[in-house]
Amino acid sequence: MLGEALRARPVRYLVSRWPLRALAYVVSGVPVGLLTLLWLPVSVVLGAVALTPLAIWPLAMLERRRLGLLGGLPVPDPHAGSAGTGLRQWLRTRYTEAVTWRELAYAVLHATVLLALDLAATVVAVIAPVAIIVFAVIDVAVRHIPGAVVLLVVAPAILLVIAAYAVALVAVGHGEIARTLLGPGDEETVRVLTRSRARLIDAFEVERRRIERDLHDGAQQRLVALTMTLGLAELERDDPVVTHALVTQAAAQSRAALAELRDLVRGIHPRVLTDLGLPAAVAELAQGCGVPLTIILDLPGRLPSAVESAAYFVVAEAVTNTVKHAGATRAWITGAVNGNRLVIEVGDDGMGGADPSHGTGLAGLADRVDALAGALAVASPVGGPTTLRLELPCCG
Repeated sequence: MLGEALRARPVRYLVSRWPLRALAYVVSGVPVGLLTLLWLPVSVVLGAVALTPLAIWPLAMLERRRLGLLGGLPVPDPHAGSAGTGLRQWLRTRYTEAVTWRELAYAVLHATVLLALDLAATVVAVIAPVAIIVFAVIDVAVRHIPGAVVLLVVAPAILLVIAAYAVALVAVGHGEIARTLLGPGDEETVRVLTRSRARLIDAFEVERRRIERDLHDGAQQRLVALTMTLGLAELERDDPVVTHALVTQAAAQSRAALAELRDLVRGIHPRVLTDLGLPAAVAELAQGCGVPLTIILDLPGRLPSAVESAAYFVVAEAVTNTVKHAGATRAWITGAVNGNRLVIEVGDDGMGGADPSHGTGLAGLADRVDALAGALAVASPVGGPTTLRLELPCCG
C-alpha cells in the first residue's frame, strides 16, 4: 500500500508507481468533493434526513472503489441486507446502521476539509509546476532572460519532488479517514467475526470427519493388510521362499502406510512449520512447485503459532491454485511485518480471472483469517496478473 511504500523506502518511492497513484487519488477527489458540496444542500432542501441514505450511498460506494488506488485490501460494503423488501424496510434498515451516519460524516468532511486538502495538493503537484514552466518559457522566448533557463529546469524538478511527498501525505490521510468512516465499524466487525467463527467450527467438524474417514479407509486398511501378511509369513515360516516374499510384501505395505500417514499429518500441520517457522515451511512448498517461485519473507522471528498456521495454509492454497489453474510462467511470495500486522502477497503472471467465491479452498481459509481479525483479498483481472494479499495481526 501507499503508506507502507512511503515508510519503508522513502527514496525509492519517488521512482515507483506510487506517486502517480497518489496523484490520481487526490486529483480525482477534487471533482468528487465538488459534487458532494453541491449535492448536500440539494439533499437537505429536498428531504433533509429522509433522503440522506439515498443521497450519500452512491458517494460511499465510489469512495470505497477509489481507495483501490492506494493499494491494500479493498473496503467491503458494511451495510447489512434488509430484513424485508420495499423502500420502507430498506430505509428503516439504513437508519439503524451506524455506517449510514459515518457515511454522512465522511460526505461532510469530503465536501469541506478533505476537498480543500485535495485541491491544495492538486495545485502544488500539477498547476504550480505547469505555471512555472509556462512563465519560464515566456521569459526565455520573449524577454530573453538567461536565468529563466535555470528556472525552467531546476524549479519544477524541486517542486515535483516536494509535491510527490506532499501528495502522498494528503492521500494517506484522506485514505485513512475514508477507511475508518466507510469501512466496517466495531458492530459490523463483531457480526462478521461471529459468522466466520461459526463457519470455522463447522469446517473443523468436517475436517475431523475427513481425518477419521482417511484413517479408516487408508492407513487402517493398510495396517490390517500388513498384519495379515505378517500372519501368513509366520504360518509359512518353514518355506523360506514364501516367507521371504511375504516379508518383502509386508515391508512394502509398511512403507505405504507410513507414507499415507505422513501425507495425512502434513495436511493437518506440517512438522517443518512447527520446528522452523513460516519461512522454512514456505521454502519447502517451493521445492514441490512446478512453477518458478521467488520467495522474499522478511520476518523478525517466530510469530504466534495461529498466525503462522493460517498464513502457511493460505500461501499453500494460493500456490496450489497457481500450479493447477493459472497457467503461469512464474510466481512470487513476499511478506513482512508492518507495525503489528503480518502482510503477505502471493502473485503470479498467469491468465487471471480467478474467483474465490467459486471455490471452497480460499473461502474456508478466509473464515480462519476472519477469526483471527485478519483480512484476505484476491485481485485477479482477466489476463492477469493474480495477486492474493493477506493481513494478520501478529502482536499487540
